[in-house]
Amino acid sequence: MARSGFIFSPGRCVACGACKAGCFIENGWSLNPRQLFVLSRETATECLVTNLSMACNHCETAICMEGCPASCYSRDKLTGSVIIDDEKCLGCKYCTWVCPYDAPKFDSERKTILKCNLCINRLKEIVNPACSEACPTGALKYGEISADTEETFLKWIPTKGLKPGFEFTGNYKESTVRIIPDNLFVTENNDQGNDRIGIKGNLSLLIFSFFSMISVSYLACSLLKGVFPSVTIYLAMVFISWFSTLFHLGKWTRAWRSVLNIRKSPLSREIIFFMIYSGLSVAAVFLRLPFLLISSVVAGFIFLIAIDNVYLFADRRRKVLLHSGQTFISSLIVISFFSGMLIPFLLIALLKLLSSVYTMIRLRESFPRLELRFSRFSLLLISGAGLLSGITNLNLVLLSVFITGELLDRILFYIEFSPLNIKSSIINHLNSKRNEKERGQ
Repeated sequence: MARSGFIFSPGRCVACGACKAGCFIENGWSLNPRQLFVLSRETATECLVTNLSMACNHCETAICMEGCPASCYSRDKLTGSVIIDDEKCLGCKYCTWVCPYDAPKFDSERKTILKCNLCINRLKEIVNPACSEACPTGALKYGEISADTEETFLKWIPTKGLKPGFEFTGNYKESTVRIIPDNLFVTENNDQGNDRIGIKGNLSLLIFSFFSMISVSYLACSLLKGVFPSVTIYLAMVFISWFSTLFHLGKWTRAWRSVLNIRKSPLSREIIFFMIYSGLSVAAVFLRLPFLLISSVVAGFIFLIAIDNVYLFADRRRKVLLHSGQTFISSLIVISFFSGMLIPFLLIALLKLLSSVYTMIRLRESFPRLELRFSRFSLLLISGAGLLSGITNLNLVLLSVFITGELLDRILFYIEFSPLNIKSSIINHLNSKRNEKERGQ
């Protein structure tokens, strides 16, 4: 069955911005979902694609729709457009993580996501989208595309097997038309090219995931020691976890919608398991029933796996994503440390160290963070020495050192987490070409 989508000829694009203007005027956006990437000869002589205009590609496998916990995305049956219902959006920004084309944009004024809707009303009237209509050179068109458009992509343009409705055409691999001065532009939004999630704007997620991990570990330690946890301490942990989640949502009054896509969205499953775990654990703490404590610990571990899966889903490039700051592996080392289990602690600590070394090697050129990682190494070694000496139950300072190390590990996880994104792919490609050129000289 024939598909329709955007057809882009880089050799015809002169970076005039008419496509962006047409989109903005037609829809009256508060910000523009269409991006114009301009790669100048000055930044990458070997890069033959000079200009790239891209918005939402309305992929056949819409990962934004799958990932959205609120089910606010839908596909129009007539046009194939992937559209978002502004009245259902939570503003959780998870779709901005999972989309490799940086299509969904968070509107900081409305606190919801804004995205290209393919000018759906125009399409229903058999009129092309405003961006393609506005293009003066015919570089951006809308029409029938091939079945596998990813075959036309250059290797540095990200793909996830989503079958995007975007196809390259023309002799863009051999030559390009350069009407504008070669040094007039660099990659647009270059300062935003780093696709790592980072700590800024996601402090609430850090607090949520870290205290969730600590609370599960605390329950498991209590179970191993044959005692029930302190009601006050445990409730404080759960409250902090619950309360912190509200600060990550643009529309916290719509938080109830976050469980509406449990079948496909890992974020919905994380929230469901958090609710199950919280309910069981609070009941266990208050009622002091052993079987409830066991059930809550099991539910807690499932919940931590669900947290880690939220990030695994967002980064489909890697079949195995192992980071020393993941919640499940961190909970295991916390349990072994507080329970005084030396052999398990040493084995998990070794796994964390090997994972950290692997991460440093993988990110050595782009984002090493060596000072933070070596600080984390030091704290882990001090904690291990304390466990060997048998003084963990006597030294509050040592316990603080250990917890600080685990918190630092989680901070590093957010700093180094990097879902596939077109901006960073372009930046990495330019840097790679620049390094190759420098080595050749």
